[in-house]
Amino acid sequence: MKRITNKHCRMMLTAGILFLLSACSVSQFVPGEGVVSENNYAVIRTDTLLIIVKPQSYPGSYQEINNRFFPIFISIKNNSRQKIKLQESSFSILCNEKQYDPVPVDYILSDLERRMMLKEFSDPFSPTTEFGITDRNKEQEMYYELVNNAFSSAELLPGAKKEGYLFYNREIASARYFTINILGTAIPFVKQ
Repeated sequence: MKRITNKHCRMMLTAGILFLLSACSVSQFVPGEGVVSENNYAVIRTDTLLIIVKPQSYPGSYQEINNRFFPIFISIKNNSRQKIKLQESSFSILCNEKQYDPVPVDYILSDLERRMMLKEFSDPFSPTTEFGITDRNKEQEMYYELVNNAFSSAELLPGAKKEGYLFYNREIASARYFTINILGTAIPFVKQ
């Protein structure tokens, strides 16, 4: 019977770690063929617009949103001398022959507020933290942070830039590819 030495243990541990890292690698969406990209952001330039878009996790405090919705970061700069009207209908995703429109931020905020209220009723005597901040205060900060980080549809002034997150149906995350249409520009993404 062979004796296992420290060297063998280290080699098996290293092999096990490498196996786990490769098994746990998370697939992500990257811009499709023919799309100009930088750091997996699709970069679209037209005469009037600079559009940067990437499906990515919402980085804010409300991390649960990443399990419930499919977040996409969008940045749009108006290079023209005219105002450009941005409407929610200007940002649709085509995936598996279905059209997905952004989930209204008001719905997400209402859901977050409802969760905060239910949590408060389930434990009305929740103690404050060592710094005197209650869970309710933290949740209100999450609420306002989400308001500030969400992409808002409105007029985009000449020379101005807007950026933020749009949230879509979570089903898109399980697809192999999808196309997002932003102001009439189709941008394909594929899972890598």
